[in-house]
Amino acid sequence: MLDGKKVNISTGGSFNPISDGAYICQIADVTLVTGFNSYKGIDEDKLNYLFIVLDDIEQEDKTSSRNRYLFKRCSLSLNEKSWLYKIYKAVLGHLPSKEEIDGFDPEKIVGKQIKCLVEQKPAKDNSTIWNNIIGFSKADKVLEAVEYTPKPSVVEKTTTGVAEPVDEIDIDKEIEKMEAEEKKTK
Repeated sequence: MLDGKKVNISTGGSFNPISDGAYICQIADVTLVTGFNSYKGIDEDKLNYLFIVLDDIEQEDKTSSRNRYLFKRCSLSLNEKSWLYKIYKAVLGHLPSKEEIDGFDPEKIVGKQIKCLVEQKPAKDNSTIWNNIIGFSKADKVLEAVEYTPKPSVVEKTTTGVAEPVDEIDIDKEIEKMEAEEKKTK
């Protein structure tokens, strides 16, 4: 129970989405996530790329676009229609060759800069507006990169008990004591 204590409940983020437009972004991280594919009716793995906006463009709310995060989930498919292919093509600046496709590693493009075309899109219930990346192209200039350290994927926990530690019990000695007590009472 809360015992009358007041708690602050967060009701969402405190930032607005960035304005529609093209932004040079740094591919900062990639993680493997599992999500439900409503078309196939199954859970499937996807790559979730994190992009950090490098352009310093003043937004409607007078904040900067620099250092804002954008995300794009991609199926584990590298064909001309896939988002992963479009990202890779933007990184390379040309259509990938068969050798480049065969040697593709999702982590090797982390740190590269590309241009992301971004739109604002309302949530299905119209409760909020999200940014949606709708296209990628080669970056037309290189901007100062940002330092990014990914959060560990495994959370390390340590637990401590609330009771005082108990000394180890020697079972054999305890049994001997009990047997000795029984003999005394007989």
